Amino acid sequence: MIKRLLNILVALAVIGGGLYLAHPLIFNAMADFLVVQDQLEKADLIIVLAGDHNGERVKQAVQLYGRGLAPKLLMSGGPVAWKLTYAANMKYEAIALGVPAKAIVLQDRSLSTIEDARFSLPIVKEQKAYSVIVVTSPQHSRRAARVFRKVFEPEKIKVMVHPVKNSSFNPDKWWTRHEESSAVLWEFGSLFFYFMKGY
Repeated sequence: MIKRLLNILVALAVIGGGLYLAHPLIFNAMADFLVVQDQLEKADLIIVLAGDHNGERVKQAVQLYGRGLAPKLLMSGGPVAWKLTYAANMKYEAIALGVPAKAIVLQDRSLSTIEDARFSLPIVKEQKAYSVIVVTSPQHSRRAARVFRKVFEPEKIKVMVHPVKNSSFNPDKWWTRHEESSAVLWEFGSLFFYFMKGY
């Protein structure tokens, strides 16, 4: 009996030690799983999703626009407070970065990624766009890809997802920092919740 107990304790110690040594690899793989990056080609529209705090999504979209990857930007994001919307704020950022106002269209009703896709779809069709590049933060890119493909592909609209390069989100040792930990755990929770809703 004592020998069996010792064997169990040794096995648990080996497993625990292995998990402790491997946890950086496991945790880094979790962050890597969240990131989806498609091969980009010219599209009809770049869709910029609201939700960052430093304007990095708009900057990335403007860079893609400057490279000639699409002739227009669609800013997607609903109310912030009173009459202010994320979409309008992103438009001002893009104009300040050199994009002409006539190259920007707004979707200013959405309050979630699902609504981003649903409310953007009629505008995309109105713009006669058959391919889009969706720009978002790295940790949000898998969820955005799942949602936009679910909504857009039945309408024969090609979706390419492009996470922000040089993002403030740092996947390396994310579990040691509050902001990245919150972002990763939020995304995994949201992926599960969206999966339960069919996305």
